[in-house]
Amino acid sequence: MKKVIINIFLSTFLLFPVILWLLWVVKPVHKTNILIIDKTVLTQDCIKHQTFNWMLSHFKYVKPDGSFYSAPVDYFGFFPLKDEQFIIKDLSKFSENQIDSLASKTDLTFFTDTYGIYHHEWYKDSTGPAEHSEKVYGGLDSNDVLFMKSMMEKKKLILAEFNFFATPTTSAIRAQVENLVGLKWSGWSGRYYEQLDTIENPELPKWIVRLYKKQHDNRWPFTKSGIVFVHSDETIEILEKGTDLDFEVPVVKSFDYTVSKFSVPQKINYPYWFDITLSTNTNNRVLSYYEISANERGDSIMRNNNIPKIFPAAFENLKDSRFYYFCGDFTDSPIYKTPKKITGIQYLKLFVLNENDLNDRTPFFWRYTLPMTSKILDDYFHN
Repeated sequence: MKKVIINIFLSTFLLFPVILWLLWVVKPVHKTNILIIDKTVLTQDCIKHQTFNWMLSHFKYVKPDGSFYSAPVDYFGFFPLKDEQFIIKDLSKFSENQIDSLASKTDLTFFTDTYGIYHHEWYKDSTGPAEHSEKVYGGLDSNDVLFMKSMMEKKKLILAEFNFFATPTTSAIRAQVENLVGLKWSGWSGRYYEQLDTIENPELPKWIVRLYKKQHDNRWPFTKSGIVFVHSDETIEILEKGTDLDFEVPVVKSFDYTVSKFSVPQKINYPYWFDITLSTNTNNRVLSYYEISANERGDSIMRNNNIPKIFPAAFENLKDSRFYYFCGDFTDSPIYKTPKKITGIQYLKLFVLNENDLNDRTPFFWRYTLPMTSKILDDYFHN
């Protein structure tokens, strides 16, 4: 009898992935017309929107012809080719009528990244400081604004995230977008680094070190983890664990409404790029907010630079339009190699997350980004 029970258990264990795959297979597809805009595609891996494509496939959102969205093909922006060649496919050459027609046909657009491509990244023979490298392509333009405006008038769903407002978008275009969505970028962006010691972490961007030393008597005193704050005017401020921070990682905290509606945790660590963006429209609901655990010394640095300790992490506007803004690189997460054709894979992942690794972005994706994004899509396409 014991042997039979063991065999049943083993068979069930081995068949479990097959059962979950079959459940995914029989789920109905949702035919949609989704436009992803990604201007920062260095390789055909399409890192900046690959994870969003993973979500579309996992939840079976497909193109109108029934085929799945392809990360290297189905987007607007920069398309890398061989031998430093590339093509641009975007809205820049569209007429107003073409933009309006595209907005009528599009259900959802997601601005995943507008930072762009720079000379030192694209051309192998490039020299000179990376931060002053000439732009090859990037930033929002006037036709992007027209497209957003048309989408909003038609109550279509718009998602955007980190770097939407920032460089290299011009100040004039940025002002138009800010007025359109009722948000205002402060000029500050930031990121947590697990190691600020330049010897221990040779991949720490050299421009951060160079600018900080230039502004702080040629000193770089950091040997631990911490948060780097960067302003659009190139001001650099750094808060280090222990010296300036009681807890080194920004924490995203959510209101009861958000926890209930989107099934996200009350608080969770966020160890990647973020921006400090505030609302100028009372119809923009703050879903979650960042909290920086600065001590007295860290408080002083932040106050002197007008950097708030608490600021929004995600916005929702369902009154003027259907618009969501994530004030961070939320969908840029290294999970896209996870099997997508497994029903409930997100719940299985929750059992193996290591939330003690403060540098790991995957817990934030599985516990916050995925449930929030899936709920946004589900509400919009089913209601």
